[in-house]
Parts: sequence; structure tokens; C-alpha cells
Amino acid sequence: MRILLYGGSFDPPHNGHMNNLRAAAARVKPDKVVVMPAGVSPFKRGTCASGALRIEMCRCFSALAEEQAVPALEVSGWEVEQAERGRRNYTVLTLEMLAAEYPGAALYLAIGSDMLLTFDGWHRWQDILKLAHLVVTSRNIGDDPVLHEKAKRLDAAGARILFAPVEALPMASSDLRARLAAGERCENELPPLVRRVIQREGLYRENKGDNNHEPETGKGACAQPLE
Repeated sequence: MRILLYGGSFDPPHNGHMNNLRAAAARVKPDKVVVMPAGVSPFKRGTCASGALRIEMCRCFSALAEEQAVPALEVSGWEVEQAERGRRNYTVLTLEMLAAEYPGAALYLAIGSDMLLTFDGWHRWQDILKLAHLVVTSRNIGDDPVLHEKAKRLDAAGARILFAPVEALPMASSDLRARLAAGERCENELPPLVRRVIQREGLYRENKGDNNHEPETGKGACAQPLE
């Protein structure tokens, strides 16, 4: 059994994420895809949408199953639950959980090119390579030579890092949040389900400063990492 894990803050998930997961699935042909919104990413200060809302928005990935680009797809709240219990999570722990839940399964981890370039800074990155194959998709046009050189340094045998051909769609959640705060709808970048949740909850609105007395846990608030 092949299981493909696709994690990230997904704050919000966008068509670039959809594009990369589609490409990664085409490369490894998994039996199951697990989309895993991060609780609080070790690499980021916090998230603007709550864990529950990011889980809801990630249901947009089900469209890939409907178009048969991926097989069975699960949106898992496991990392969000870990954060709610006061635990800071790392990718290696998620992979260990999946390895225990699916004994004997071959695990694959889909990551973007920017993540590969900093991969040796990840917590227990050598153990990640033992637990799973990396499936790398490019976020930027023309970065293949740099990525392949980095892969050789991380995995000299060339057996644990795979590349998924994909037409890069350069977009970032941080840029989309800024555009949404400025009043743009980002219809070309955000799946319909994601746009509906953003509109319903008033997410990513521009901070109104001292005149905004909305509580920190309310709409538009950013979740901060656990200390």
C-alpha cells in the first residue's frame, strides 16, 4: 500500500496546492492520500485561520478525487488536535504515526521546492528520509538544476527523493492573504469552497487597528503558536 502525505499550513489552501498534489499523486500513484493541515508549523509564527477552519477549507482537495486525479483522500485533523493538546508537532512525528497506523505501507511525503532547499534544517530530517520518500514539486519556473543538486547532497544514493513534473503556478498563501485583506476576491487562485469559507467567516480582513475591538479568537484573528 502506498500512502501520500501532503501537509502544510494551508492558510488558505489555493490552486497551487491543488496543482502540486495532483502532480505528486500522478508521480507515485498512491492508494491513499492524506492531507494534513499543520497545527502550528515549526517554521511559521502562527496561522491566521483556526485549525478547524483550515481543515474545512482543505476539503477542497476532495475535488481531485472527484476528477480521479487521486484515489481515496482523507483530510486529517491529527496535527491540529496535537496543537490543541499543547503539543508542538513535527513532520517526523506525523510520519511515525502513519507508519504505526499502516504497518508495512510505503510512505511518501509531497513537498514544494522551497521546502527541499531547507530540508536539512527540519527536525530529524534523516529519520524523515528513512520513513518516507520525498516527492518534490517545483514552485518556481527554472529551479530544477538547483533542486537536483540539493537532492544529491541530501540523498547521495538517489533512492529517497523523487521529482514530480509539474507546470509551476507561482503563488503563495501569504501573498493571497495580503490581496484578500486589500479587498481582492482571488477567484483565479482560490477554489470555490475556500472562497465560501473565507467570505462566511470574514477571514484575512485587514486589521483595523485600535478601532477593531474584536476578540483575538474571533473572525479574522491569527492563531499564535503554543509556547
